[in-house]
Amino acid sequence: MKIARLTELMAAYESALAKHGLSYGTRLNLLARANMIVRAHEYEGAEYLDHVIVANLFCGIEKRFQNEVMTEKSCIKMKREIGRFLHFAKTGGVKLPNPRSGATQTLLPYYGQIATEYLSCDMLPNTKRNARWVTYMYFAWLAEQGHEDLSCVGAEQIQRFLLDCSGKMAVSSIHDVKLHLSKLYKHLYESGLSQSTYAALLSFKVNRESKVRPIMPREEIAKLIDGIDRKTPTGSRNHVIILLGAVLGLRACDVANLKFSDIDWVNGEIKILQSKTSETVCLPLTKDVGEALKDYILNKRPKTAGQHVFVRIHAPHKAFRSAVTVGNIFEDCCKVAGLDYGKQFHILRRSLGTSLVNTGTPVTTVSQILGHTDMDSAKKYIAVDSEHLKLCALPFDGIVPIGGSAL
Repeated sequence: MKIARLTELMAAYESALAKHGLSYGTRLNLLARANMIVRAHEYEGAEYLDHVIVANLFCGIEKRFQNEVMTEKSCIKMKREIGRFLHFAKTGGVKLPNPRSGATQTLLPYYGQIATEYLSCDMLPNTKRNARWVTYMYFAWLAEQGHEDLSCVGAEQIQRFLLDCSGKMAVSSIHDVKLHLSKLYKHLYESGLSQSTYAALLSFKVNRESKVRPIMPREEIAKLIDGIDRKTPTGSRNHVIILLGAVLGLRACDVANLKFSDIDWVNGEIKILQSKTSETVCLPLTKDVGEALKDYILNKRPKTAGQHVFVRIHAPHKAFRSAVTVGNIFEDCCKVAGLDYGKQFHILRRSLGTSLVNTGTPVTTVSQILGHTDMDSAKKYIAVDSEHLKLCALPFDGIVPIGGSAL
Protein backbone atom coordinates (compact mmCIF):
# COMPACT_ATOMS: atom_id res chain seq x y z
CA MET A 1 0.00 0.00 0.00
CA LYS A 2 1.04 3.62 -0.45
CA ILE A 3 2.35 5.44 2.62
CA ALA A 4 -0.59 6.89 4.51
CA ARG A 5 -1.27 8.43 7.90
CA LEU A 6 -2.31 6.01 10.62
CA THR A 7 -5.76 7.59 10.89
CA GLU A 8 -6.27 6.98 7.15
CA LEU A 9 -4.99 3.40 7.50
CA MET A 10 -7.44 2.73 10.34
CA ALA A 11 -10.36 4.03 8.28
CA ALA A 12 -9.30 1.88 5.30
CA TYR A 13 -8.84 -1.14 7.59
CA GLU A 14 -12.34 -0.73 9.05
CA SER A 15 -13.80 -0.50 5.55
CA ALA A 16 -11.89 -3.59 4.41
CA LEU A 17 -13.12 -5.63 7.39
CA ALA A 18 -16.72 -4.67 6.59
CA LYS A 19 -16.29 -5.66 2.92
CA HIS A 20 -15.09 -9.13 3.95
CA GLY A 21 -18.40 -9.73 5.71
CA LEU A 22 -17.02 -9.93 9.26
CA SER A 23 -19.64 -9.49 11.95
CA TYR A 24 -19.93 -6.24 13.86
CA GLY A 25 -18.57 -7.84 17.06
CA THR A 26 -15.55 -9.32 15.29
CA ARG A 27 -14.76 -6.00 13.59
CA LEU A 28 -15.03 -4.21 16.92
CA ASN A 29 -12.52 -6.59 18.50
CA LEU A 30 -10.04 -6.30 15.63
CA LEU A 31 -10.24 -2.51 15.53
CA ALA A 32 -9.81 -2.21 19.30
CA ARG A 33 -6.52 -4.14 19.11
CA ALA A 34 -5.30 -2.24 16.05
CA ASN A 35 -6.08 1.05 17.76
CA MET A 36 -3.31 0.29 20.28
CA ILE A 37 -0.81 1.06 17.49
CA VAL A 38 -2.50 4.40 16.82
CA ARG A 39 -2.40 5.37 20.51
CA ALA A 40 1.27 4.37 20.81
CA HIS A 41 2.14 6.60 17.84
CA GLU A 42 0.03 9.47 19.15
CA TYR A 43 1.92 9.33 22.43
CA GLU A 44 5.19 9.69 20.50
CA GLY A 45 3.77 12.41 18.25
CA ALA A 46 4.10 10.28 15.11
CA GLU A 47 1.49 10.35 12.33
CA TYR A 48 2.98 7.62 10.14
CA LEU A 49 3.73 3.99 10.90
CA ASP A 50 7.08 3.75 12.72
CA HIS A 51 8.58 0.28 13.13
CA VAL A 52 10.57 1.31 16.21
CA ILE A 53 7.36 2.35 17.98
CA VAL A 54 5.71 -0.90 16.89
CA ALA A 55 8.66 -2.93 18.21
CA ASN A 56 8.45 -1.10 21.55
CA LEU A 57 4.72 -1.82 21.68
CA PHE A 58 5.32 -5.54 21.22
CA CYS A 59 8.05 -5.45 23.88
CA GLY A 60 5.63 -3.74 26.28
CA ILE A 61 3.00 -6.42 25.69
CA GLU A 62 5.55 -9.16 26.30
CA LYS A 63 6.73 -7.40 29.46
CA ARG A 64 3.18 -7.25 30.81
CA PHE A 65 2.93 -11.00 30.32
CA GLN A 66 6.29 -11.62 32.00
CA ASN A 67 5.20 -9.46 34.96
CA GLU A 68 1.94 -11.46 35.16
CA VAL A 69 -0.16 -8.39 34.37
CA MET A 70 -1.83 -10.33 31.55
CA THR A 71 -2.29 -14.01 30.74
CA GLU A 72 -0.35 -15.83 28.04
CA LYS A 73 -3.59 -16.27 26.07
CA SER A 74 -4.28 -12.53 26.12
CA CYS A 75 -0.67 -11.76 25.18
CA ILE A 76 -0.78 -14.06 22.14
CA LYS A 77 -4.19 -12.76 21.05
CA MET A 78 -3.12 -9.12 21.35
CA LYS A 79 0.02 -9.67 19.29
CA ARG A 80 -1.93 -11.63 16.66
CA GLU A 81 -4.60 -8.96 16.22
CA ILE A 82 -2.02 -6.17 16.00
CA GLY A 83 -0.18 -8.30 13.44
CA ARG A 84 -3.33 -8.38 11.29
CA PHE A 85 -3.34 -4.60 11.07
CA LEU A 86 0.38 -4.49 10.25
CA HIS A 87 -0.22 -7.04 7.48
CA PHE A 88 -2.96 -4.81 6.08
CA ALA A 89 -0.75 -1.71 6.31
CA LYS A 90 1.97 -3.51 4.33
CA THR A 91 -0.06 -5.40 1.74
CA GLY A 92 -3.58 -3.98 1.76
CA GLY A 93 -4.91 -7.49 2.35
CA VAL A 94 -6.96 -8.69 5.31
CA LYS A 95 -5.96 -11.79 7.25
CA LEU A 96 -9.31 -13.26 8.23
CA PRO A 97 -9.73 -14.88 11.67
CA ASN A 98 -10.05 -18.62 11.97
CA PRO A 99 -13.70 -19.36 11.02
CA ARG A 100 -14.21 -21.57 14.06
CA SER A 101 -12.79 -19.18 16.66
CA GLY A 102 -14.23 -16.09 15.01
CA ALA A 103 -17.70 -17.47 14.25
CA THR A 104 -20.77 -15.98 15.94
CA GLN A 105 -24.38 -16.99 16.16
CA THR A 106 -26.57 -16.31 13.14
CA LEU A 107 -29.87 -14.82 14.28
CA LEU A 108 -33.32 -15.05 12.78
CA PRO A 109 -34.23 -11.81 10.95
CA TYR A 110 -36.71 -10.93 13.73
CA TYR A 111 -34.06 -11.16 16.45
CA GLY A 112 -31.36 -9.68 14.23
CA GLN A 113 -33.34 -6.47 13.77
CA ILE A 114 -33.96 -6.13 17.52
CA ALA A 115 -30.27 -6.75 18.24
CA THR A 116 -29.20 -4.14 15.69
CA GLU A 117 -31.51 -1.50 17.18
CA TYR A 118 -30.43 -2.29 20.73
CA LEU A 119 -26.70 -2.26 19.93
CA SER A 120 -27.02 1.04 18.08
CA CYS A 121 -27.53 2.72 21.46
CA ASP A 122 -24.67 4.84 22.81
CA MET A 123 -22.27 2.47 24.62
CA LEU A 124 -18.55 2.33 25.29
CA PRO A 125 -16.69 -0.14 23.00
CA ASN A 126 -16.07 -2.76 25.69
CA THR A 127 -19.64 -2.48 26.97
CA LYS A 128 -21.02 -2.83 23.45
CA ARG A 129 -18.88 -5.90 22.81
CA ASN A 130 -20.17 -7.64 25.96
CA ALA A 131 -23.75 -6.51 25.27
CA ARG A 132 -23.57 -8.00 21.79
CA TRP A 133 -22.18 -11.29 23.13
CA VAL A 134 -25.05 -11.72 25.61
CA THR A 135 -27.75 -10.48 23.21
CA TYR A 136 -26.74 -12.79 20.37
CA MET A 137 -26.26 -15.74 22.69
CA TYR A 138 -29.70 -15.24 24.30
CA PHE A 139 -31.59 -14.73 21.04
CA ALA A 140 -29.86 -17.73 19.44
CA TRP A 141 -30.80 -19.83 22.48
CA LEU A 142 -34.44 -18.74 22.23
CA ALA A 143 -34.51 -19.76 18.58
CA GLU A 144 -33.08 -23.17 19.46
CA GLN A 145 -35.89 -23.58 22.01
CA GLY A 146 -38.46 -22.98 19.27
CA HIS A 147 -39.27 -19.34 20.06
CA GLU A 148 -39.26 -17.50 16.75
CA ASP A 149 -40.34 -14.27 18.44
CA LEU A 150 -40.77 -12.86 21.97
CA SER A 151 -44.54 -13.30 22.18
CA CYS A 152 -44.38 -16.35 24.47
CA VAL A 153 -41.08 -15.56 26.21
CA GLY A 154 -41.14 -14.69 29.89
CA ALA A 155 -39.64 -15.39 33.30
CA GLU A 156 -39.54 -19.17 32.74
CA GLN A 157 -37.38 -18.84 29.63
CA ILE A 158 -35.05 -16.34 31.30
CA GLN A 159 -34.54 -18.69 34.26
CA ARG A 160 -33.88 -21.65 32.00
CA PHE A 161 -31.36 -19.65 29.96
CA LEU A 162 -29.49 -18.56 33.08
CA LEU A 163 -29.52 -22.13 34.40
CA ASP A 164 -28.11 -23.35 31.11
CA CYS A 165 -25.34 -20.72 31.26
CA SER A 166 -24.47 -21.56 34.86
CA GLY A 167 -23.64 -25.12 33.86
CA LYS A 168 -20.92 -24.11 31.40
CA MET A 169 -19.64 -20.65 32.38
CA ALA A 170 -17.39 -19.16 35.03
CA VAL A 171 -18.94 -17.05 37.78
CA SER A 172 -17.56 -13.83 36.28
CA SER A 173 -19.23 -14.65 32.96
CA ILE A 174 -22.54 -15.32 34.69
CA HIS A 175 -22.26 -11.86 36.24
CA ASP A 176 -21.87 -10.30 32.79
CA VAL A 177 -24.75 -12.34 31.35
CA LYS A 178 -27.10 -11.24 34.12
CA LEU A 179 -25.99 -7.62 33.86
CA HIS A 180 -26.48 -7.31 30.10
CA LEU A 181 -29.64 -9.41 30.08
CA SER A 182 -31.10 -6.90 32.54
CA LYS A 183 -30.14 -4.01 30.25
CA LEU A 184 -31.54 -5.82 27.23
CA TYR A 185 -34.92 -6.35 28.90
CA LYS A 186 -35.08 -2.73 29.94
CA HIS A 187 -34.70 -1.85 26.25
CA LEU A 188 -37.28 -4.47 25.21
CA TYR A 189 -39.78 -3.12 27.75
CA GLU A 190 -39.28 0.49 26.64
CA SER A 191 -39.68 -0.63 23.01
CA GLY A 192 -42.96 -2.40 23.78
CA LEU A 193 -41.50 -5.85 22.98
CA SER A 194 -41.74 -7.16 26.55
CA GLN A 195 -44.41 -6.83 29.20
CA SER A 196 -41.83 -6.47 31.96
CA THR A 197 -38.20 -5.52 32.62
CA TYR A 198 -37.94 -8.56 34.93
CA ALA A 199 -35.89 -6.36 37.26
CA ALA A 200 -36.81 -8.43 40.33
CA LEU A 201 -35.92 -11.70 38.60
CA LEU A 202 -32.55 -10.32 37.48
CA SER A 203 -31.71 -8.58 40.75
CA PHE A 204 -29.85 -11.53 42.28
CA LYS A 205 -26.23 -10.94 43.22
CA VAL A 206 -23.39 -12.90 41.65
CA ASN A 207 -20.45 -13.20 44.04
CA ARG A 208 -17.37 -12.97 41.87
CA GLU A 209 -13.88 -13.76 43.05
CA SER A 210 -12.08 -10.59 44.11
CA LYS A 211 -8.31 -10.62 43.89
CA VAL A 212 -6.29 -8.71 46.46
CA ARG A 213 -4.20 -6.53 44.15
CA PRO A 214 -0.92 -4.90 45.23
CA ILE A 215 -0.52 -1.29 46.29
CA MET A 216 2.39 1.11 46.03
CA PRO A 217 4.08 1.87 49.38
CA ARG A 218 4.14 5.52 50.45
CA GLU A 219 7.90 5.76 50.15
CA GLU A 220 7.74 4.56 46.54
CA ILE A 221 4.99 7.07 45.72
CA ALA A 222 7.22 9.79 47.16
CA LYS A 223 10.14 8.47 45.09
CA LEU A 224 7.93 8.47 41.98
CA ILE A 225 6.89 12.10 42.50
CA ASP A 226 10.41 13.30 43.42
CA GLY A 227 11.83 11.71 40.26
CA ILE A 228 9.81 13.98 37.95
CA ASP A 229 11.61 17.01 36.49
CA ARG A 230 8.96 19.68 36.98
CA LYS A 231 10.98 22.38 35.18
CA THR A 232 10.12 20.97 31.75
CA PRO A 233 6.65 21.15 30.14
CA THR A 234 6.48 17.35 30.02
CA GLY A 235 7.56 16.98 33.63
CA SER A 236 5.14 19.65 34.85
CA ARG A 237 2.23 17.93 33.10
CA ASN A 238 3.25 14.48 34.33
CA HIS A 239 3.66 15.75 37.89
CA VAL A 240 0.05 16.96 37.96
CA ILE A 241 -1.20 13.69 36.48
CA ILE A 242 0.57 11.59 39.11
CA LEU A 243 -0.74 13.83 41.91
CA LEU A 244 -4.32 13.50 40.65
CA GLY A 245 -4.00 9.73 40.95
CA ALA A 246 -2.05 9.61 44.23
CA VAL A 247 -3.76 12.47 46.14
CA LEU A 248 -7.30 12.52 44.72
CA GLY A 249 -7.57 8.93 43.44
CA LEU A 250 -8.80 9.84 39.97
CA ARG A 251 -9.03 7.06 37.38
CA ALA A 252 -6.84 7.33 34.27
CA CYS A 253 -9.91 7.86 32.04
CA ASP A 254 -11.07 10.79 34.21
CA VAL A 255 -7.59 12.35 34.21
CA ALA A 256 -7.49 12.15 30.40
CA ASN A 257 -10.96 13.74 30.15
CA LEU A 258 -10.39 16.49 32.74
CA LYS A 259 -11.54 19.89 31.42
CA PHE A 260 -11.06 23.44 32.67
CA SER A 261 -14.77 23.62 33.44
CA ASP A 262 -14.30 20.77 35.96
CA ILE A 263 -12.05 22.94 38.16
CA ASP A 264 -13.72 25.39 40.56
CA TRP A 265 -10.84 27.64 41.62
CA VAL A 266 -13.06 29.87 43.76
CA ASN A 267 -14.38 27.09 45.98
CA GLY A 268 -11.27 24.92 45.67
CA GLU A 269 -12.97 21.86 44.15
CA ILE A 270 -12.71 19.48 41.23
CA LYS A 271 -16.10 18.24 40.07
CA ILE A 272 -16.17 15.50 37.43
CA LEU A 273 -18.65 13.16 35.82
CA GLN A 274 -16.95 9.79 36.18
CA SER A 275 -16.52 7.94 32.90
CA LYS A 276 -16.91 4.51 34.51
CA THR A 277 -20.00 5.08 36.63
CA SER A 278 -21.59 8.17 35.00
CA GLU A 279 -21.88 9.53 38.57
CA THR A 280 -20.66 12.97 39.61
CA VAL A 281 -18.00 13.23 42.31
CA CYS A 282 -16.76 16.43 43.94
CA LEU A 283 -13.22 16.43 45.39
CA PRO A 284 -11.28 19.08 47.30
CA LEU A 285 -8.56 20.85 45.32
CA THR A 286 -5.73 20.30 47.79
CA LYS A 287 -2.91 22.84 47.99
CA ASP A 288 -0.27 20.59 46.38
CA VAL A 289 -2.53 19.61 43.49
CA GLY A 290 -3.74 23.19 43.05
CA GLU A 291 -0.22 24.64 42.92
CA ALA A 292 0.93 21.97 40.45
CA LEU A 293 -2.11 22.59 38.24
CA LYS A 294 -1.58 26.36 38.32
CA ASP A 295 2.10 26.07 37.34
CA TYR A 296 1.34 23.68 34.48
CA ILE A 297 -1.62 25.64 33.07
CA LEU A 298 -0.06 29.11 33.33
CA ASN A 299 3.57 28.35 32.51
CA LYS A 300 4.08 24.97 30.85
CA ARG A 301 0.93 23.95 28.98
CA PRO A 302 1.16 24.42 25.18
CA LYS A 303 -0.82 27.37 23.87
CA THR A 304 -3.97 25.83 22.48
CA ALA A 305 -7.67 26.67 22.63
CA GLY A 306 -8.64 23.12 23.58
CA GLN A 307 -10.76 22.73 26.71
CA HIS A 308 -8.97 19.62 27.99
CA VAL A 309 -6.42 20.33 30.71
CA PHE A 310 -3.90 17.78 29.48
CA VAL A 311 -2.72 17.87 25.89
CA ARG A 312 0.13 16.49 23.85
CA ILE A 313 3.40 18.36 24.26
CA HIS A 314 4.27 18.09 20.56
CA ALA A 315 2.10 19.64 17.86
CA PRO A 316 -0.70 19.16 17.13
CA HIS A 317 -1.52 19.86 20.78
CA LYS A 318 -4.57 17.62 20.97
CA ALA A 319 -6.18 16.12 24.06
CA PHE A 320 -5.26 12.59 25.08
CA ARG A 321 -7.21 10.11 23.01
CA SER A 322 -7.68 7.61 25.85
CA ALA A 323 -6.66 6.50 29.33
CA VAL A 324 -3.84 4.43 27.79
CA THR A 325 -1.80 7.62 27.39
CA VAL A 326 -2.03 8.24 31.14
CA GLY A 327 -0.87 4.66 31.73
CA ASN A 328 2.10 5.25 29.43
CA ILE A 329 3.01 8.43 31.33
CA PHE A 330 2.83 6.56 34.63
CA GLU A 331 5.12 3.84 33.28
CA ASP A 332 7.65 6.41 32.04
CA CYS A 333 7.70 8.17 35.41
CA CYS A 334 8.18 4.85 37.19
CA LYS A 335 11.17 4.01 34.96
CA VAL A 336 12.85 7.31 35.86
CA ALA A 337 12.32 6.55 39.56
CA GLY A 338 13.66 3.01 39.16
CA LEU A 339 10.25 1.41 39.81
CA ASP A 340 8.54 -1.33 37.82
CA TYR A 341 4.76 -1.10 37.86
CA GLY A 342 4.07 -1.12 34.14
CA LYS A 343 1.10 0.98 33.07
CA GLN A 344 -0.87 0.34 36.29
CA PHE A 345 -1.88 3.95 36.97
CA HIS A 346 -4.85 2.52 38.90
CA ILE A 347 -2.43 1.34 41.60
CA LEU A 348 -2.30 4.95 42.84
CA ARG A 349 -6.07 4.88 43.40
CA ARG A 350 -5.83 1.54 45.24
CA SER A 351 -2.99 2.86 47.36
CA LEU A 352 -5.00 5.94 48.34
CA GLY A 353 -8.01 3.82 49.29
CA THR A 354 -5.87 1.52 51.43
CA SER A 355 -4.09 4.47 53.05
CA LEU A 356 -7.43 6.03 54.02
CA VAL A 357 -8.60 2.76 55.58
CA ASN A 358 -5.28 2.40 57.44
CA THR A 359 -5.73 5.82 59.03
CA GLY A 360 -9.16 4.86 60.34
CA THR A 361 -11.34 6.49 57.70
CA PRO A 362 -14.74 4.70 57.59
CA VAL A 363 -15.38 2.59 54.51
CA THR A 364 -18.48 4.68 53.77
CA THR A 365 -16.33 7.82 53.61
CA VAL A 366 -13.70 6.09 51.44
CA SER A 367 -16.49 5.06 49.09
CA GLN A 368 -17.69 8.67 48.80
CA ILE A 369 -14.18 10.04 48.24
CA LEU A 370 -13.42 7.56 45.46
CA GLY A 371 -16.86 7.95 43.89
CA HIS A 372 -17.97 4.33 44.22
CA THR A 373 -21.60 3.55 43.47
CA ASP A 374 -21.34 0.17 45.22
CA MET A 375 -20.11 -0.01 48.83
CA ASP A 376 -18.51 -3.39 48.11
CA SER A 377 -16.04 -1.65 45.80
CA ALA A 378 -14.53 0.14 48.80
CA LYS A 379 -14.51 -2.90 51.11
CA LYS A 380 -11.69 -4.51 49.12
CA TYR A 381 -9.28 -1.96 50.58
CA ILE A 382 -9.77 -3.59 53.97
CA ALA A 383 -8.24 -6.77 52.52
CA VAL A 384 -4.85 -5.05 52.10
CA ASP A 385 -4.94 -3.26 55.46
CA SER A 386 -2.20 -5.49 56.88
CA GLU A 387 -1.82 -3.65 60.19
CA HIS A 388 -5.47 -4.00 61.18
CA LEU A 389 -5.72 -7.53 59.81
CA LYS A 390 -3.11 -8.57 62.36
CA LEU A 391 -5.58 -7.64 65.09
CA CYS A 392 -8.04 -10.15 63.63
CA ALA A 393 -5.63 -13.08 63.90
CA LEU A 394 -6.63 -15.71 66.46
CA PRO A 395 -4.01 -17.12 68.87
CA PHE A 396 -3.08 -20.81 68.68
CA ASP A 397 -3.08 -21.25 72.48
CA GLY A 398 -4.79 -24.48 73.49
CA ILE A 399 -4.94 -25.91 69.97
CA VAL A 400 -3.57 -29.45 69.89
CA PRO A 401 -1.92 -30.43 66.59
CA ILE A 402 -2.30 -33.98 65.30
CA GLY A 403 0.15 -36.26 67.11
CA GLY A 404 1.42 -33.47 69.35
CA SER A 405 0.72 -31.57 72.56
CA ALA A 406 -1.06 -28.29 73.17
CA LEU A 407 0.87 -25.17 72.13
